[in-house]
Amino acid sequence: MRYLFEKTENLTKRRPENMASSITAKILEIRKESIKNCMGDLNTLTHRQHFIKSIDGVMYYDDAQAESINATWFTFENIVNPVVWIVGGSCHNNYSELIDTATKKVKAIIALGNERENIELTFNGAVEEIHAADSLAEAVHMASAIAEKNDIVLFSPACKDREMDYANRGKLFVEEVKNLTK
Repeated sequence: MRYLFEKTENLTKRRPENMASSITAKILEIRKESIKNCMGDLNTLTHRQHFIKSIDGVMYYDDAQAESINATWFTFENIVNPVVWIVGGSCHNNYSELIDTATKKVKAIIALGNERENIELTFNGAVEEIHAADSLAEAVHMASAIAEKNDIVLFSPACKDREMDYANRGKLFVEEVKNLTK
């Protein structure tokens, strides 16, 4: 199983129920490896930090369920590889909370939907490459052209879309990735 994260034990940082479980496990002397294995399984949820495939050393992840700034921030929290981030929709978000994270981890942004201009304005100067795409299919192809070996292409919209729910956007992303050839 591939992990998007450097350390799965960091999953306890933002989720109180995981923290409580970890404390209980420590009191009951359950081994750390068992805890890591259980928490690592949380990454296998469909459309939430889900590994799709690797093409020429580029790893593709579907995080379509991350339709809020906080959910996307949590995804980025432990990513260690450079990211080509596909983001956007039709929600009019304030993305400024993600500027520091993007500066450190994102090598390129591909902005979607009504949020394209907002995303470009927010991350201008923080991320070297910012592109706009008219569709998720176009965004996947752009990301594929930009990404290099050991990079991550991450679809984490940080925004809802009025035209399509996260499950359908995730399915579309997965289909486009599976159809890629380099």
